[in-house]
Formats: sequence, structure tokens, C-alpha cells
Amino acid sequence: MQAFLAGTPGRSLLTLAVGALGGIVFLLAGLPAPWLSGPMVTIAIMIVLGYVPVMPDPLRDLGMMLAGVVMGSAITPAMIAALGRYPVSLVILALTTLAIIVLGRLALMRLFRWDGDTALLGSLPGAMSAVLATAASANVQMQQVVTVQAFRLFILVALLPSIVSLLMATAPPQAQALISAPGFAAVMAGALAISLLFIKIGVFAPFLMGGMVAAGATHATDFIAGAPPDFIAALSMFLIGVFAGSRMSDLSVQSLARLIAPAVVLFVVSVAIALLGAVCVTIFTATPLAEALVAFAPGGLEAMVVLGMAMGLDPLYISSHHIARFLFIAAGLPLVARWVLNSEP
Repeated sequence: MQAFLAGTPGRSLLTLAVGALGGIVFLLAGLPAPWLSGPMVTIAIMIVLGYVPVMPDPLRDLGMMLAGVVMGSAITPAMIAALGRYPVSLVILALTTLAIIVLGRLALMRLFRWDGDTALLGSLPGAMSAVLATAASANVQMQQVVTVQAFRLFILVALLPSIVSLLMATAPPQAQALISAPGFAAVMAGALAISLLFIKIGVFAPFLMGGMVAAGATHATDFIAGAPPDFIAALSMFLIGVFAGSRMSDLSVQSLARLIAPAVVLFVVSVAIALLGAVCVTIFTATPLAEALVAFAPGGLEAMVVLGMAMGLDPLYISSHHIARFLFIAAGLPLVARWVLNSEP
């Protein structure tokens, strides 16, 4: 048994088991994004205790592609039409996103002496799975990016429901139509084909982008409709969480302690800017403040959209804003990643 666990297959199974344990614990504890955050935390503990995790490349690629499919499935005709109804709100969202990136990166560099590439990926708001996937592939300081991104998401999901409940009454969440099994199989086949093409032409994060393009194209044209079931989204976040956690090879208790202050500072900067944007939207467009807060919150796309639906807020308004910000960031991630890689010695 010990010989098996010491080999690559055994270490891979143990890594996945430890990640699954983290997801289950976080799920039972009611913590945010349990299948993304739980594996990252337990894998990090695994590393601190001296065990080196192993994540098989095919499972990493599957997680990336599933995450792309889940995100691309949200690009529906209704969401695209909604973008035309919120021009002022979306312009303010773009400005606040840019301000969060610029000022957050500056704060991490000036106050904590982070290198520019790591600070840039740490400051990107709202596309957590894509950012972590890019960071894990770009050889930046992974534990720094994971810590500040996860801290921001934890605090937002912990606090937002209480804040929103004080601002407005909420309704039960609306059920989403699910994609059919043949439709999902067709999207996955298209995602694989596009991902392989992206590998050939050198697109960065090809499986993530391939899944998003395939699902986005089929759903935006209404050729295939319906969201993937929850377990698909959970599986994608689990695999990305294990992969991101496995990249933190030099993690220690001392390094985590040093990251508390940067995480708090980045959280304060990003939330202050997002709050200012939400207030401006409320003033100029008469959008309820609660909905604007969730739509502008600089947390992970999946967690914020699900959180808004769970609180009974307008799912179209919230999802259109988070999808728009995700597309804005995701479109720039290949360029950012190439810049980071080209800056490596």
C-alpha cells in the first residue's frame, strides 16, 4: 500500500481524495464556493505537512474545459439582450473593474513589494477560476494569488447576504432549465475540437477558452439551450481547485501569515471601488442598491451569480454584469499570460 501511494497513480488518487475531503467539509460547513475553495485549502494543508500533491494533466484539462462550458452556457440570447438594456451600468462596471485592477496592483506592489505579474493576477476581480487557471500556468507566485483571491471571495459571500437582507426583501430562487444530455454531449464534443485547435494555434488556456467558445456560440444563438447541472459546475471547480492548490509547492505557515495583510488591503481597495460603482448606478439608473452591490461585487463569477439567485435578486441583471466582466477579463487573460510568460527570465 505504501509503495502504491508513493507512486504517481497513488499520489494522484490521494491528492484527489484530500481535495474531495476539503470540498465535503466546506459544503457541510456552508462555506462559499466549497468545491473550489475546499480543495485548495486541504491541498495547501497537505503541502504544509510535507506531502507533494500530484494532479494528472488530463484531469486538469477536463476541469478547465468544464469550467469554460459552464461559463459559456450563461451567454444566452436573453443575457445578450440584457446587455443593451444596461448601458450606463455596464460602462460604470467597466470603469470600476479597471480601477480595481490598476489600484489593487499598485497597492500590492508599493505596499508589499509584490512583483508586477503576481500583483496583476491577484488584483483581477470576478473571474476566479479563469484567473487561478492562468496563474497556475504562468509560473507566478501561486500561493499569493490564491490567498488574496480566496480571501476576497470568502468575505464577500459571508457578508453580502446579511447586507442585502437589510436593504431589501428577497424571494425564493428561480429554477433554471437544464441542458439535455445530447445537447451537453454536443457542446463537449465541440469544446474538445476547439480546444485542440487552440492548442495547435497557440491560444493560452486552450481548454478553458475552448469550452467557453463552444458553449457560448451554441447558447448565444439558441442552437442549444439550458444550463449544465450543478454537479458539472461543482466538478469543474473541484478539479481547478485541486490543480490550483497543487501549484503551491513552496507554501508554509510563515508564508501564509505574511499574506494576511495584502489580502485585507486588496479586499478593502476592491470592495470600496465596487461600492462606489454600485452607488453611482443606483443614483443614475434607479437600480436597487442590493442588486447593484451583488452585480458589482468583485467575487468569483460562479459564486456571485449563484449567491444572487439564492437571495431572490434579478438573475438577468446580476448574471449579465458578471458575465460581461468575466468576458472583459477573460478576453485579456491570454494577452496578460503571454506578457507574464515573456517577462520570465
